[in-house]
Amino acid sequence: MSDVLTVEQRGGVALLTLNRPDQMNALSGELVAALGEALARCRADAQVRVVVITGSGRGFCAGADLIEAAEVTRDPAAFRELLLSWKAAFSAMDASPKPVIAALNGLTLAGGLELALAADFMVASSAAKIGDVHANFGLVPGGGGSQRLTDAVGSRAARWLLFTGETLDAEQARSIGLVQDVFAADTFLDDVWAFATTMASRSATGLAFMKRMSRPRAITDDGLDLEIEAAAHLVVGSDAREGLTAFSEKRSPHFTAVVP
Repeated sequence: MSDVLTVEQRGGVALLTLNRPDQMNALSGELVAALGEALARCRADAQVRVVVITGSGRGFCAGADLIEAAEVTRDPAAFRELLLSWKAAFSAMDASPKPVIAALNGLTLAGGLELALAADFMVASSAAKIGDVHANFGLVPGGGGSQRLTDAVGSRAARWLLFTGETLDAEQARSIGLVQDVFAADTFLDDVWAFATTMASRSATGLAFMKRMSRPRAITDDGLDLEIEAAAHLVVGSDAREGLTAFSEKRSPHFTAVVP
């Protein structure tokens, strides 16, 4: 397994830890590939009954690795391929018959939130900060966020989060149903292990059927593909270029594009 992702297994729980703390666990191609491989192994391993995904250091995941993606974002076709690799990894979480829990230990933004939304549900550290934030950079979600966020919190709250680019604390996120439980920051990982171990003691067959029966009908391949096309179209536009430049220059962006 690549060192950008660590795997620990005990008591029927597999803990997958995004391990790029110096980059706030930003989603590089290597990390996304490692996550997909680990999810496949967990699905095939009868000893694994519940999967938990968390992050190392201060963040769960700050989104795409913008340094790695600097060239890719200049080419819609290349950016589309990048997002398709995200779709494959994230969709594997939904396709797995085993519960997948996103444990948000810290900062969870943009693509990091999209990764978390692909889990069955989220729990958060009291220190977590959570937001979509694409709008702040002239971008749109490309990893399923527009589809799964609506499922998580309803269309109006989803639009508010998407349009405003707001970042929420853990209790605010729980109040709108974005996360389902909040644990104290200083005992977070221990609490997550205990929570997931209890879930792993349930009937694996029962959990698999409940996951199938409660699967959102509104999230479709067509919807996910439409989002990828929109993201690939916008990433080369003037507003996205301004947003990414402003981010690198640590200033506020000035958007000028108009709706055609």
